[in-house]
Amino acid sequence: MRYMARSPLAAFLCAAIALVSCSQPTSMQSVADGASPLKNRIPPADANKYRSVRDARDWQNPCLMVQANGIRPISGAKDTPTLSPADAVAYLEKLPSMAWPYGLVVVVAENGIRVSGDDARINRNREELVRLLEKAGIKVEFWPSA
Repeated sequence: MRYMARSPLAAFLCAAIALVSCSQPTSMQSVADGASPLKNRIPPADANKYRSVRDARDWQNPCLMVQANGIRPISGAKDTPTLSPADAVAYLEKLPSMAWPYGLVVVVAENGIRVSGDDARINRNREELVRLLEKAGIKVEFWPSA
């Protein structure tokens, strides 16, 4: 009988702890405000950890493809959405710490397949993306397009 009386109390305490530990602090500002939660939980880029990477298949941090219609995160998922530069940074903010083994650094590459008129739109998207990444404290490594 004594065990059953403790069970609801234990369940309540576990649920309360889970709610508190999973909620974000209210003091966290958005990327648009210039503060990056990533800076608070991910160390700065460490070039010693990725300097020798020469093949995109070996890159372990996030990789972004700049296209005329937006930014596409490159991942194992086949249906990754195309995002605005601001949404791409917000996407990076949501990645877990384990997605950043090299610290705060991403690869940015431009789409190599283009049609007439794509160059200006790709340049605009790249410039805006880089500006927002740097504002968020994320180092950019430019890689050639495929």
